[in-house]
Amino acid sequence: MRKHRARPRTRRRVLVSALAASAVFLAGCAGLPIDNTVEPGLPVLGQAQQGVQVITDGPEDGMDPGQIVRGFLRANQGFTDDHDTARDYLTDEMAGQWQPTSQVLVYGGDIQVSTDGDRVMARVSVVGTVDEDGRLTETPSGTVLNEYFEMTRVGGQWRIQDLPTSFGLWLTRPDFERLYRALTVNYASSTSDEFVADVRWFPRYPQAAGLPTALARAQLEPTPEHLRGAVRNGIPTGLDLVAGGVPVDPATGVATVDLSGLGSGSSTEQQQLIWAQFARTLRQAPGVSGVRIQANGRTLPVDAPEEDSVGDPADIGFTDPRPAVDFALRRVRNELTIVDPANYRLAEYSPTGGEELPELPSVPIRWVNLATDPEVTDFAAVSIDRETVWRWRAGNEQEMRQIGTELTGPSFDGAGHFWIAGASGERPRVWVVDLSVSLNQAVARPVEAEWLTERWQVLDFEVAPGGQQALIHLRDRVSGREELGLTGIVRTGDGDPDDAGDPVSLTEPEPLAPTLQTVTSVGWLNPLTLVALGQRREDTVVTPFLVPVGGFLEPFAPIPGDTPTAIRGVPGDEEVVLVLTEQGRIYLPEASTWETYRPGDDLVIPGH
Repeated sequence: MRKHRARPRTRRRVLVSALAASAVFLAGCAGLPIDNTVEPGLPVLGQAQQGVQVITDGPEDGMDPGQIVRGFLRANQGFTDDHDTARDYLTDEMAGQWQPTSQVLVYGGDIQVSTDGDRVMARVSVVGTVDEDGRLTETPSGTVLNEYFEMTRVGGQWRIQDLPTSFGLWLTRPDFERLYRALTVNYASSTSDEFVADVRWFPRYPQAAGLPTALARAQLEPTPEHLRGAVRNGIPTGLDLVAGGVPVDPATGVATVDLSGLGSGSSTEQQQLIWAQFARTLRQAPGVSGVRIQANGRTLPVDAPEEDSVGDPADIGFTDPRPAVDFALRRVRNELTIVDPANYRLAEYSPTGGEELPELPSVPIRWVNLATDPEVTDFAAVSIDRETVWRWRAGNEQEMRQIGTELTGPSFDGAGHFWIAGASGERPRVWVVDLSVSLNQAVARPVEAEWLTERWQVLDFEVAPGGQQALIHLRDRVSGREELGLTGIVRTGDGDPDDAGDPVSLTEPEPLAPTLQTVTSVGWLNPLTLVALGQRREDTVVTPFLVPVGGFLEPFAPIPGDTPTAIRGVPGDEEVVLVLTEQGRIYLPEASTWETYRPGDDLVIPGH
């Protein structure tokens, strides 16, 4: 009989619970608005499409400076006229210079306006900002911005002659969620033909070609720095769209990407990857069911069911990572029990089809932060003093000593390694262990991370599903400030996923969830979502959070009458979030509160 493992599933996943329903809404909203002028380096073109059309009013004669500024800011949300109404509040020169693409500021509450002669100050509570690349940064509660608008008279009427530096648009969060959506620009794993997604925010476009053009331009940009060397990008630098846009055939739903600068020397593998990347990215646009890639009007060769277009990237062998587990391991002292994490009472798991359950070790209580690989054959943990790694495989145990101090819990990457972090002398380190080596011969090999200086302590290192990125949790040893970031895992090799090579370095992290001031526990739920326990500036107790990559934090309700100590995300068709507490209980979110599953010291998710 074959061994039972946490095998991949292909059905669509459902998010964890009603508590996270607002996060689902956010995941479908987003964007950076800009006008119809093609601006080099900007990811989006055209106007935003609104579910509810908002008609804004232009300036009226006799308005004072404060009323002009208020009217202009209200008109920021009116995309139906390409911002023409908002531009009416500006001088002709300023109207020509204003680029709504430069930045989107998302605010909460009301804007306070005060006037001093020909100068107007607007005071706003900032919730987040979106830069010209479409990247959202959430800001801490209580962040207040004072900006000044310089006024002048034109034909006897007040107009804005100078906007604040980098002023783009100011939108309330409800308007932002209505006008924008979070989409992904896609690359390929260095170890498989799975996609690695980079989240950006784009407007909703009324033009059929607006969003496909924006997505294509974003895909043509260089690989983001935090993914550079960690992913495969088949698209050479320096390419452009021949016609400046991506037309979509309304009859077939095929978007045509005609590229200038694409030479004839590309390999078959590179051509397949180019097709896959554009297909995965552009099919997010409503009405696009497939893509056609051309090089100066000639169709790029592709090995696909259709000779001149690609619909589903899976038709040419590329898929999204779909992590899923059939069971979890509940730990009570030294005993492990195989349980069903989706079962209301965390009942023992019953396999189907005569599958054999894996052999489990007895884990002495001095070993904590237990983890296992997707096959549930390799186990690893760290000692309570954080100086020794314990391993178990097929009934054999091994202790790995003198690696370092302040060791984090192990994290398996699904590509034949597990990772730990800590300190070696005065310097923070991240190590990787090759699972193909026997227990008594395996060593922890440090990977290069030049940016990881002596000021930092590594508190956690969690490899993402797919194995190309990792969540790193850092603490500044001087200030005590904590930070989360996404770092890319760079491997040796020539880009062949069948011979990807060993991990050698980590890219400088992209910041994540900057409003969390302290983090107790963090882990992956799916490739684009984490779960965390922590506190923001406004939180009085440790709170569970859903953490969408590139999105706003979504808090769960606090755990009633107990202190949470760890959080676990269970991937699968029905994703589950579980919280462990100081009193040894395991909780599941239920509606607007939490339900107790059963006692447990830990819950181990295979492959994490």
